[in-house]
Amino acid sequence: MRSFDDAEGGHWQAALIEGSFGDVALVFGRIGGDQVLMRSMRAEAANFGEAEQVLAKLDAAGLRAMLAEAKPWSQGG
Repeated sequence: MRSFDDAEGGHWQAALIEGSFGDVALVFGRIGGDQVLMRSMRAEAANFGEAEQVLAKLDAAGLRAMLAEAKPWSQGG
């Protein structure tokens, strides 16, 4: 799990989850709020282990870029 601030000073945490058929998603939760966003890691990683390595290497700017591409998370799809 990684913590970072967005461009507006909002505090976020990013964590990986493993989905169906080996897909891995990066889930963003706003600290102190109820906003949850999700972005697939399919383009960056073939499996969970690779996604962990990608996440570990991201700096705050990289996390903000992925946050900008994330979509609202909804249960079941």
